Amino acid sequence: MIWPRVSIILLLLVFAAHSEELPREFTVTPTEIKEPPAFLTQVLVPDASCAAISDAASILVVGHKSKNDKHLAVFHLDAGGLPNGEPTWITLPKPAALAANANYPLGLLFHPSLPLLYVWQDVNCPAANKQEKDPEFAKYLQFDHLVIYAIKDGTLKLLDTGARGAGFHCGLNSGTVGLDFAAKLLFVPNAAGPGFTEASIGFYGLDEEGLPINAPDDNPAEAEKKVQVVAATKETKKNPTGTAARLVRINRTLRGYPTGGGWFAGTEAVVMGGFGGCMVGDFSDGKLRQAWYNLPRNERNNCFIAGHPKLPALYLCLQDYYLIYQIAQSNGYLSLLPQQGTVPNAQFTGALVPLARHSRLAAGDKKSLHLLGLQSDGRLDGSDERLALPCADVKGLAYSEKHGRLYVAVDKAN
Repeated sequence: MIWPRVSIILLLLVFAAHSEELPREFTVTPTEIKEPPAFLTQVLVPDASCAAISDAASILVVGHKSKNDKHLAVFHLDAGGLPNGEPTWITLPKPAALAANANYPLGLLFHPSLPLLYVWQDVNCPAANKQEKDPEFAKYLQFDHLVIYAIKDGTLKLLDTGARGAGFHCGLNSGTVGLDFAAKLLFVPNAAGPGFTEASIGFYGLDEEGLPINAPDDNPAEAEKKVQVVAATKETKKNPTGTAARLVRINRTLRGYPTGGGWFAGTEAVVMGGFGGCMVGDFSDGKLRQAWYNLPRNERNNCFIAGHPKLPALYLCLQDYYLIYQIAQSNGYLSLLPQQGTVPNAQFTGALVPLARHSRLAAGDKKSLHLLGLQSDGRLDGSDERLALPCADVKGLAYSEKHGRLYVAVDKAN
């Protein structure tokens, strides 16, 4: 655990003052609801994997695994935040050498102040033991995981691609991108570690236009130099001159498991969901320290996180599991032991979205959506409304703070 600072000690006192009868570990009994709440809007995008919304551009984008190379559904929203007609579709780029291999989006992120959309994609590829330097894997080194679109006249235009080469694993089922608090660093997932069973975190510095300063090019050797991949050391390092600092490698993240299961940017540290818990990277005083926080049950599932936009609270869930957590944070540092909610028969998909205006946390499940209640300090209150949806895995969730509306992608119309 990270040693608390003064701000965290104050936060501890605040949370202690608000402690109520709900124990730290509790069981949630969902209330089944038949009608969706008024703030919920369903959009038809089968097999959705991710979603994001730009309130500034009034655009909702949903990514899904496609059999016809239609990867991103782009919905334009009216003044009330409702979809205005049918979506337009975007095909994500891939090299000609991989024409027969399906590629698919895993994560979407709109820049908070620039008209940009960052997309992280992956591609069907050989098994892990056929990657690395295996001759069969050579053509996959041409695949760009990072795709950047500009928003121009209400449409998305391909602007740049990058994150290719031996520095990144292929064929994973999750991983998304995140920004630091100042939106000067773009964190990317699923970077390869120095050993076969290890993984890393990479990131790029961004220029004033929001583009990677050191974007990889067609030369894999140059790409490995340019991407700032996690350093294989536990020593504290000062930021090197150039585009970005180095993160410390996370030894507990194994090759077969994704990194970057959601991001939260505090003013001093960034938190990343990972394997069985989350990583905290500390940027204070021009230094970079790393700590790994294992969840109390230490279940070996992928952990996904989301941060409350207005309260010092983070939410975590284990993929394909029935546990959900809330933990306090201050400036990006974790504090207190987490609340642990057991939701019987749940199989959380990893999609977590706090709904600030409605004091709820939306969580995707198999064929259903949970709306968990939140207290005024952001902690879980023990309540849960569960809505059945025509969707095998509820993953395409996005929330508009402007309209107070939650969007969820479904496989078929009700």
